[in-house]
Amino acid sequence: MCTDRKTLAPIMAMEPMTLDIDDVPSLPLQGQFRLGVTGDLIYLRPMAATLKAQRPDLVKELLSTDVLIGNLETVLLELDTFSGSPQAQSGGTWMLADPAVAADLKSLGFSILGLANNHATDWGVEALLGTREHLDAAGIQHAGAGRSMSQARSACYVDAPQGRLGFLAASATFTPMSPAADPLGRVPGRPGINTLRTTPYSAVNPADYERLAGLAETTFSGNVIREGSLKLMGGEFEPDASVPEGSSRLEYRVEERDAQEILRQVRQAKQNSSLVVFGFHYHEPANAAQEPAAFAAEFSRRVVDAGADVVVSHGPHQLRGIELYKGAPIFHSLGNFAMMTNSLDSVPRETYDLYGLSPEEATVPELLSARNAAVFGKPEMSESVFPVLEYREGRLTSVELVPLDIAPDIGAALGTPAKADEEKSSAILQRLQNLSAPFGTFFTSTAGRTFLDLAKT
Repeated sequence: MCTDRKTLAPIMAMEPMTLDIDDVPSLPLQGQFRLGVTGDLIYLRPMAATLKAQRPDLVKELLSTDVLIGNLETVLLELDTFSGSPQAQSGGTWMLADPAVAADLKSLGFSILGLANNHATDWGVEALLGTREHLDAAGIQHAGAGRSMSQARSACYVDAPQGRLGFLAASATFTPMSPAADPLGRVPGRPGINTLRTTPYSAVNPADYERLAGLAETTFSGNVIREGSLKLMGGEFEPDASVPEGSSRLEYRVEERDAQEILRQVRQAKQNSSLVVFGFHYHEPANAAQEPAAFAAEFSRRVVDAGADVVVSHGPHQLRGIELYKGAPIFHSLGNFAMMTNSLDSVPRETYDLYGLSPEEATVPELLSARNAAVFGKPEMSESVFPVLEYREGRLTSVELVPLDIAPDIGAALGTPAKADEEKSSAILQRLQNLSAPFGTFFTSTAGRTFLDLAKT
C-alpha cells in the first residue's frame, strides 16, 4: 500500500522543544584493573624478541597490565616505498621507525598509543597518516592525530572486561605544520595533531615594563602596545610586580579556544567510558628544567576537573614530579621509555648541516652519538619509572613505580629499557621523591617495591 507524502508530513513534523542539558554519569570500572603508562617511545626498530630473551622481568611487568599506554614519538615508514619527504623543519631530528614496530609494541602489551608530539610531522602528514594505518593494522588504538582537528582531538577507546577506557592526547610543543585543522566551506581540512597553542612572554617589573614601552614607541614599526602587554622586537612582555626590577620570568599564555575544545572532548570521553587517561606532550620551559611549566601543571589540573582520571605527561626526556590532584595522579613527566635515536641508519642531509658536518666526516651513528652525548648526556636523561596503577571497583588503590634504566647497554641496544638495578633504583626513586615533595606527594616501600603513599598524599 502506498502512502501519500502529504499524509506523512504532519506525522513526521516535530514541535521545537527545550532540552535540559546536564552532566552524563558514567559507570566505574568493575573488579580489579591494572593500568600501565610509560614515557616517550622513541622506539625505532622491533626489539620485542631481544627484550623477551634478555629482559624478561621487564616484559613480565608490561604484560601484567590490562591496558598499557605509551606515547609514540616517531612515525612509522619504509623509506624505499615512502612517497613523501622529510620536512624542512623537524621536531629536533627527523625520527622514523620500521613499520614492524607497530606489531612489535602490540606483542609487548601496548594497546593504546598517543601520537601528539613535536615529531609527528617530521616526514609530513603522509607519514603521520601512514603511521595511523600501521597501528590500525596491528590492532593498537591511537589518539592525538587525525585527518582533521576534530578527529585529532577525539578520544579512542578500549573495551576491557572491567569496563571501557578512554584516551586522549595533545601536544603544546610542535612544529608550525603540525596542527590539524577542520574544513570550512570549500576549504578542506588538514591532517595533523591535537595542539594546545601557547604564547611565551616575559613577566617584568612594572618599572622595566615602562622602559620597554618607551622603546616600543620609538623603534621598530612592528612593535605593538596593548592594554597590559606589549610586543617589542618580536618578544612579548607583561608587567608583574612580583618580579624584581632588572630581571624577568618566562611565562606562557594558553590559547583558551584550544583549551576549551580539548576540555570538552575530555568531558565527553568521561561520559562515554569508565576511566579516562590524558596524554600531554610538552618540552616547556626547557628540557633541562626539572619542574613543569606553570601553564602545563595548571592545564593538567583543568583536565582532571573536566573528567580525566590520570594525566601522563612526557617531552623533556627526564622525570618531573608526581602530583595527586583530587585523587587523580598527574605524572608531570615520565621521561623516556625508549630512546633509540642511535639506531638510525638514515637521516636527511639537514641533520648533518645542523652540526656543521658532512656525511664524509661521520657515519650516522657517530653523528647521533655525539649529538646525544651533548644534548642528552646527563644521567637523569636515561632514568625513568614505569607506573602501574591498580583499581578495585573503580577506586584507585595503588600506584607502583618501577624504576627503569634507559641506557644499560652500548651499541645497538643503547636506549632500550631495562629494570634498573638496586643501586640505580634507589637513586631514581629518591630523586623522583624530591621532585614530587613540592606537590605534597610521598612514596612508601613494601617488600622491595615502591608505591605512592595514597594515605599520606
